[in-house]
This record gives sequence, structure tokens and C-alpha cells, in this order.
Amino acid sequence: MSAQLREHNGAPTLFLDGRPAFAGYLWETPPTVEAYPGEAVARRYAEAGIHMHAFDVGSGGPAPEWGRDGFDFSTVEERFGRVIDADPEARFHLRVYMEMGGSGVWWRERYPEECEVDSEGNRPTQSFASTLWREQAGEFLRGYAAHLRAIGLEDRVIAYQTGAGHTGEWVKGLTSMRQPCGDFGEPMRRHFQGWLRRRYEEDLDGLRRAWNDPQVTFETAVVPSADAQLNTTHQTFRNPAHERKVVDYFRCLADLCAELIIDFNRIVKEATNGKALAGAFYGYVLELAWNAGFFSEGPDCDYTTIQRSGHLGLAEVLRSPHVDFLVSPYSYGFRGIGGQGCGMPPSESLRLHGKLYLFEEDSRTYLAPPDAGFGRTDSLADSTAVLKRNFAEILTRGQGIWWLGNPGHIDPVREPEFGDLLEQFQQLGSLGLQLDRAPSAEIAVLVDDESFFYQNPSTNLDVPLIFQQRLWGLPRLGAPADYYLLDDFIEGRVKPYKLYIFLNPFHLDRERRRGLADQLRRDGRVAVWIYAPGYLEDDPSTEHMTELTGFRFGSGEHVWGPLMHILDFDHPITRGLSQDLTWGTNSRLGPLFHLDDPEARVLGQVVYSQGRCRSGMGIKTFSEWTSIYVAAPNLPAPLLRGLARFAGVHLYSEAGDLLYAAPQLLGAHTVAGGDRTFALPAKVEVVYDLFEDREVARNMARFQVDLEPTSTVLYYTGDADLLEKWRAEQ
Repeated sequence: MSAQLREHNGAPTLFLDGRPAFAGYLWETPPTVEAYPGEAVARRYAEAGIHMHAFDVGSGGPAPEWGRDGFDFSTVEERFGRVIDADPEARFHLRVYMEMGGSGVWWRERYPEECEVDSEGNRPTQSFASTLWREQAGEFLRGYAAHLRAIGLEDRVIAYQTGAGHTGEWVKGLTSMRQPCGDFGEPMRRHFQGWLRRRYEEDLDGLRRAWNDPQVTFETAVVPSADAQLNTTHQTFRNPAHERKVVDYFRCLADLCAELIIDFNRIVKEATNGKALAGAFYGYVLELAWNAGFFSEGPDCDYTTIQRSGHLGLAEVLRSPHVDFLVSPYSYGFRGIGGQGCGMPPSESLRLHGKLYLFEEDSRTYLAPPDAGFGRTDSLADSTAVLKRNFAEILTRGQGIWWLGNPGHIDPVREPEFGDLLEQFQQLGSLGLQLDRAPSAEIAVLVDDESFFYQNPSTNLDVPLIFQQRLWGLPRLGAPADYYLLDDFIEGRVKPYKLYIFLNPFHLDRERRRGLADQLRRDGRVAVWIYAPGYLEDDPSTEHMTELTGFRFGSGEHVWGPLMHILDFDHPITRGLSQDLTWGTNSRLGPLFHLDDPEARVLGQVVYSQGRCRSGMGIKTFSEWTSIYVAAPNLPAPLLRGLARFAGVHLYSEAGDLLYAAPQLLGAHTVAGGDRTFALPAKVEVVYDLFEDREVARNMARFQVDLEPTSTVLYYTGDADLLEKWRAEQ
């Protein structure tokens, strides 16, 4: 069997032997020679029509094939055979773990000079920059593929997921998620110096100007100190004129991680003759505001993971022809009832570049211990609502999914109703393949990977601006939003939208400023800017913000948490909002900004240090576009709804439920329940409740339903013939 990725009905799609297949998997504990812990669960998943099995192989887990004595594939056939015994139609997605932490102590003892060195002198694991490790990992991948071919299992393996870092997710657990910094080992020093030579094209004067250091050479440049990595000279931001050394190191780390993923995936493609997909856990740019303290896996930490993880190489990975898919758990920020189940990468950038996204569905259901955390639900009904919510997310975005079948998760042996639900999901996945799967939202949310390099790594900004904004306000405004990397927009790849929400375009050079203006200032487009758009170029300045947004600004230099409220309730954006609506953050930001522009219509006020009350939200309309500025992050859903309505975005509902929509699908997750009226963009032949298997309405553009509290609904909204054909096939 060959596995390929092709465009199908507007979305990257898994093809098996030339036919489109819904990418629905079981993720289980890997089999050993003695037993397959997930055998009973695998049988039940197979009964539900789920025959793709994801599990860990490599340097970790209960049966590592890469150990002290080299590569040992002698048990692979027997172990994989246990899965085939449970499901004769089994196909394998191998999560190949190549990190040398944990059980890799033998490797660290054998090659101490190839290890990462943290700022406290520890050598916790191999360095990403170790060429020895990289060569060995490549040999391991080639050897694994060759062995599978030799034992006749090659055709059952549809995908290799290459991973390093903590849990194979390209995050160094000790030096990205905790206080200590890295990497001060010899391999990284050599790699950083080589990277600088390439970056500055052997121009020593250029390096010295960029680093503001007349003494540095390519031979003496070293990884910046922990103090330099964790602190900034310009409050919330790095001053490009003085901190390019740190920016360069983090950019080097991101480039290295991207290069490793691409190279390992290239090896997979070559070793399998292109018959298997290749991918990785990667691209968590909307999520990595947390740290080990968030997970209670270590001492509290004031710093985010995003800069120090290497995930900021996403744009390069998306451009690679060797990478077919990316994976992440779904957001850890708000998993329970009423929360948002969304992936960690910018979903539509993946679709734009032809990459399949696999959503790791590892919800802690009511079967988990009461202290399990991670949004653990308390009842079968609540667990079902959350699983349906997450499925609505992936189906409306044309994504794939794997469900964790371990005890405490989606275990259909302990809870038979989960088996019925999985069977329904698999059937709906096949329906999804027949629908229009292209992005259809009218709101684009843009995140700038480049600007992360220029921020203070504390949690103060990213948590409210990106992490919380995506989980709280945006999914509840009543219309779907698509998520992109900013450069995809600047480079003209993104389809037209009515409303553009720019989360963090803080650092823009001349070329990117021109490109952004060229794409935005046309066709009546509406832009929303938050906090400090365009503040940094070669230096920090509010004049840079003016050039980007069209507003004149003032600033306050004393750090504080900016809070906002509405002043003008007569504008279409704010009309109908409650005067007690407030938002912002108590996190300490600086500088703080306000509008100082007599030509702007002021809609709201920002309050910050010394109780200063300044114009904090305003609008200016130009001949070809409209600019809106908001001084504080974490915009609430009612305000976002007003912005969307003003921009001409179609609102499906104004009830505040989480909403999911595609051209022929509409979903909602509700806490309160009750009477709802949904407005579709146009009249459709039939509205059909897919979870309840019943018709709701005919020939309608608006329909009314009564939603159960703490529930999720998913409707087909389209042609009757397509629906009837699919139902007849079930």
C-alpha cells in the first residue's frame, strides 16, 4: 500500500493506494514482545472502521530499537504482529523518537562532548547541533525502513513521524520550558559560528555592525548568556540595535530545528521510495506561551517556550516538499466544557502549503482519575460533548485526527458508548471528504513568527495577546476565523478576507512593511491592530507604528497592565455593547501606547500606570481600507463581533457559543444551551443534524433549534442529493 498526500476538494488529503481516505487513527501504547496493552481497544477501534495505528518506536518506550548496543530490529516483526492480530487491516503510523534524554543515558555517557550544555553546566541530552547524533539518527531511519521492507511490513507503514526533544516534540524540556538556558556545548558553538558566516556572507564588518560589537569575529562569537537570553533592554521588546546577538541565536536554533526535520523527512522519503508520508510534531507558534510550571512539571518559570524551542522555523518546514504532515496535541489552555479545542499551528497556513494537520485527541474523559487535570470532564455526557466539539473543529478545517485509546481517554472497552461515537466519527470523516473543504471564513488572524524573536521571553505578552485571545474571544464571536503566518499574507498567498486581525506584527523591516501595505490597503479591507504594531524596525519608534497603521501615537514608559473600556457607543462597532464591558491584562507591559491623533474617531480608552486614561481604541477610514487600533490585548467576543459586523462578515449566531463552519458544515459547542437561531450565508436545500441523524430544516437560510446545555451540534447544510447518497452508503 502506498500513502500519498494530495489536494482534494480544497484541502490536503491522505490518499491510500490512489483513493482519498479520512485520516482517523488510534494512538496506543506500543506493543511489546510479551503483550500488546491496547489489544482489546484496537479490536474495538477496528470494529468502528479505524485501522490506522499510531505508536512510538525508536530510542524510547518499552522496546527501544536504538539502544546501547546499536540498532536492534529483531523484535519488530513480532511486536507489530500483535497489532495485526488485533486488527488484520492494520496500517502503521510510526512516531519515531530519536532523543537521547531519559533512557538515553548510555549515549550521553559515551558521547559527553556531543551533548547539550545548559546554563547550570548540566548535560541533559544530545545537542540538536551534534552532527554525530544527526548522522546516527539518519542511519537509524534508513535501517528501520530497510528492515520493514525485508520482513514484508513496508506496505503496512503509511507514515514516519520523526521526533526529537521532549516527547519527540522538538522542545528541549530542560532548556526551553524551564529557567536554565542552552545550548552552551561545543557542537552548538560550532554550528552557531557556521550559521553566522552564512547569515552574514562572511562579511565581518556586517556582523560587527549588526551586533554593535567592534571586537567580535566569526571565530569568537558564542551563544549569548542566559542573562542575555532571558532579559531585554527595552522592556517588553528587544532593541534591534543592541540585541541582535540574541535574535541571531534564536533564529539559528529555529533554522536548525527546521533543517533537522526536513533532512530526516527527506531520508524517510528516500528510504521508502516515496511510499510513506513523513512529518513531525512541530509549528506550535500559537501555543508555546506556557512552560514547565504551567504543567506542574517543575519549578514555576516566568518564561515562555516559544523562542527557546526552535518551533519558529515553521515557515521553512512548510516550504519543504519532503514534509507531508504536522502534528500537535490540541491546545492545553481551556480543554473542558465551554473551552476551545484547536490545534497549535496556524491551521490555514498548513492547508495553504499542502500539509495535512493531525490533531492529537488526548482528552482526559470522565474515565480518568479526578485529579488528572488537562480539562478532565466529570461525566459521560460532558466527555461526549468535548469529543464532538473537537471533531467539529477538525472536520470543518479539513484535518486528520488520532484518538488516544489508553485508560482515562477514549477507551471504548471501558465505555462502550465511545465505540459507537468513534464509528460515527469515522463515517462523518468519509462524508467530509465529499464536501467543499477549502477555507471559507471571512476573518483572517495573522501571527508573525519573525516578531517573536524581538520580544522579551516572559509570559506577560504572549499569554493574553495570542494564547488567551485564540481560546476565549475569537471562537465565540459567531463566525469562523482562519489562521495564517503573517508572511503568507505579505507574500500574496492568502485569499481575500473582509477582516484582518494582526496579533503581533511588532518587527517589520522595509521589505515586509511594503509587502504588508500592498496586500492590505485595497478593496475596502479592514485591519485590526493590537498593542504595538510595527513598533520595531532598526530601532523602536512610534513613527514606525504610524507608518504601518495610519494613526499617530503617544506612549508611556512605566510598565503596567493596560485595561480598556468603551467610550463611544454610537459607532456601528460598539453600538449595543454593554458599558461594563472591559478587557486587557494585568501582566506588566512596556512601553504602553495610546492614540494621539485628532483625525481618529476614538471608541475606547486605555487605563495604565498612574491611572492615566488615554485614547486606546480608534478607527480611521482611508480611501481603500480601514484601520482600527486597540491598545490592550485579549479582545472579548462582543467587541470582536462588532468589528466583524462592521467589516461585513457574515455572523452565523450572536449567542456566544463556540462556532465552527465550512461551506457545507456548521457546528456549535454550548454551555448554556437554549433556543438558537442560526443564519446561513445563503439558502440551502437541507439542514441535517449529523450527530442525531435527523433532518432539521428544508430550503432555509435561517433555522431555529433548541440546544441542550453542555452539548455540541454539527449540521450538514447543503444539497439534499449529496446527503442522501452518503447516507445510502453507510
